[in-house]
Amino acid sequence: MRKENNMFKKVVLVLLLGCVLSSLVTMECAGQKTVTDKSFQMSGELIGDSTKFVVLRFVDNQGKNITDTCYIKDGRLNFQGNIEQPTLAMLTGRVKTKNYDDPNTIRFFLEPKKMSISIAENNFPEAKITGSDTQRDMDLLSQQNSALLLEVKNLLMKRTIYNNRIKISANKDTIAALKGQRDQLQSKLTAVNKNIKSNQIDFIKNHPKSYASAYLFTEFISDRSIPIFLIKSIYHDFAGDVKESKLGKDNLLRINNRLAADQLALLKNNYSLESVALQNEQNKTVKFNNFIGKSLVIVDFWASWCIPCVKSSPNLKKIYNTYSKDGLQVITVSIDKRNDDWISAVKKNGYDIFVNFRDIPDHLLTIDDLKNPEGIPLSRKWNIDYIPSIILFDKNGSVVSKFDKIDDEYRIIGLEEKIREYYGNGKPNNGNN
Repeated sequence: MRKENNMFKKVVLVLLLGCVLSSLVTMECAGQKTVTDKSFQMSGELIGDSTKFVVLRFVDNQGKNITDTCYIKDGRLNFQGNIEQPTLAMLTGRVKTKNYDDPNTIRFFLEPKKMSISIAENNFPEAKITGSDTQRDMDLLSQQNSALLLEVKNLLMKRTIYNNRIKISANKDTIAALKGQRDQLQSKLTAVNKNIKSNQIDFIKNHPKSYASAYLFTEFISDRSIPIFLIKSIYHDFAGDVKESKLGKDNLLRINNRLAADQLALLKNNYSLESVALQNEQNKTVKFNNFIGKSLVIVDFWASWCIPCVKSSPNLKKIYNTYSKDGLQVITVSIDKRNDDWISAVKKNGYDIFVNFRDIPDHLLTIDDLKNPEGIPLSRKWNIDYIPSIILFDKNGSVVSKFDKIDDEYRIIGLEEKIREYYGNGKPNNGNN
C-alpha cells in the first residue's frame, strides 16, 4: 500500500513507496548547503513537544534508498539530499501504528530546489508544503476530490456498522436484509470511487507537463477497464521531459507489459489449478492439481513487505481454523523477490499452518516473454495487479469468487460469506453455491 495527501496514500504511490523502503541507507540530518539542480533542501517547523526527531525516506540520484534522521531543535527541522527529478518521499515522526494513514506520517513530493514545510505532531497529513510544483499539483487534485473522499469515508463507516449488525444478528431474514442494505452501500462506494478515478484521469490528461500526472498514470496502465488505446494516447501527450524522466521511461515499459499481459489474458490457462507448479519452503516443486477434488481452496497472493497483507493474516488464519475441519485448504503465493524475506515472513505471520509457495520473481513482461510461458510468474498469468488478492476455488478447481482491488474489511467479509454459503451449516454442499 498506494489524506491526499490521503488520495495517493492509498493508491499506487503507496505501493511504489512500499518497494522503496526495503534496504535503507541511514544518514545524519543535513546541514545548510548550496542547493543545485541535483539536490534539494527542505526546512521548516514542527509544532509539538513530544516529537524529538523526524525521519525522511526517499530514493537519491544513484537509486539508493535513503533514510535521513533529523533531531528537532527549537521546533526547527532541515533536510538536504540529492535528487534530479521530483521524487516521492515519506516523512514520519512518533508513529503510533505501522499503517500508511498514521497521523504522524505523510507522503509528498520532493523537488531539486528549496522547499519549506510546516507540520504539527499527530496531524502530519495536513502539513503545509511549499516549493514543490508536483506537490502543489497533488494538492490541487486533492481539493477537487475532497467532497468525494469525504463521501467515501462516510460510506465506509456506515458499511462497518452494517457488518457489525450482521455479525451479532441471529435471524436469517434480518441478516439477508442487512446484507442487502450493506451491498447497496458497497455499490454507492464503487460508484464514488469510479468518479474519483475519472477525476484523476481527467487531471492526468489536463496536466501533461506535471510529474504528478506521470506518478498517477502508473496506477492506470494495468487497469483493464481503461482501453489500451487511451493509455497510449495519454502517454503520447506527456511533455518530453516527463517522458524522458526515469518514471516516464518506466511507464513505457509498463505499457509494453500491459500489451503482453493483455495477450496473456487470452490464454486458456487463466485461473486453472491444473497447470500450476511452484516451489515450497523445502524447494520442492508441487503441482496445484494435488489440491483439486478435496474441498474449497483459497489461493492468497501476498508479500512480506505488504502491510495490508500482514493486517489480513489474522483473519485468514481465523477462517482456516474455522473451516479446515470441513476440508478448506489455504495456499499462499508470495511475490517476494528474496527467498529469505519470504521464509522469515511465513514464520513470523504463523503461515506454517498453510501450504506456502513463492512465485517466480516478477518482472515487466514483453511480447517475447510469451514464447516461454514457464518463465512467467503465476501472478502475471492470473492478472494479479494488486495484493493482497484472494481467489476462491471449489473442489472441482473452478473459480467461486475473486477478491482483489477492494478494501481489507470487504475482502475478508466477502470471502467468509462465500465459504459459509458453500459449506452451509458446517457441511459441504458438493460445490453448489
